[in-house]
Amino acid sequence: MMPGSTRGLKDAASRVETRHRMEARRRAVPILIVVAVVVLVAGAVWAVWFSDWFVVRSVEVTGNSQVTTQAVIDAAQVGVGTPLVSLDVTAIRARVAALPAVADATIGRDLSGVVHIGVTERTAVYVIPQAGQYLLVDGTGVGFLTATTTKGLPVVKLSDTTSAAGQRLMADAAVIAQALPTPVRSAMTSMTAETPDTFTIDLKDGSQVFWGSADQSDLKAQVISGLLKVDASYYDVSSPSHPATR
Repeated sequence: MMPGSTRGLKDAASRVETRHRMEARRRAVPILIVVAVVVLVAGAVWAVWFSDWFVVRSVEVTGNSQVTTQAVIDAAQVGVGTPLVSLDVTAIRARVAALPAVADATIGRDLSGVVHIGVTERTAVYVIPQAGQYLLVDGTGVGFLTATTTKGLPVVKLSDTTSAAGQRLMADAAVIAQALPTPVRSAMTSMTAETPDTFTIDLKDGSQVFWGSADQSDLKAQVISGLLKVDASYYDVSSPSHPATR
């Protein structure tokens, strides 16, 4: 065989070998990518679920004054060392919001391992005398805490506070209590009701205001503010478009 022919065969063989190596590399690239992704995912799963990098380290509570921080933490049931990703935020919020003095709660978490619980507490708008104490009632008619004083809030005496009808009375009383104008609030001793249509306010001078139902309470508040300037012992604003005195 001629020298040139030998050299040509070698060159051809070298090109074939080079092409095979390039094809092998091309086939290996996708496999390497898949392997890398699997390793990264496995590492992430391990870090999130099984390592102590992303676990609960502490619980912080804000917005609370009527309920203690410990009571909120106990209700939340968030265990230190629990993986952050496994926390059931909805369930935690529900447990905290179930505390009597809590109206709502927000739950947050950060990668430093801190679980943040923001508490929105109920605000009392009136009190109900109860066995030597006073039940604080919020703006929706929910009783949530007891106190030894009225805290300067209107005192309300209802015929029923336990049945469904009683719950309505409490809710209606909350509507009226929030609508009371300053002249009535400062002059009243208590508000009573046997039924939803018989809310009556006793004033310190012995006179009475018949409020009737909780309907149109804002309008009734405007009417009674002017009506109290009339010297009378009985003021009726149950029908605010036709108020009466005697």
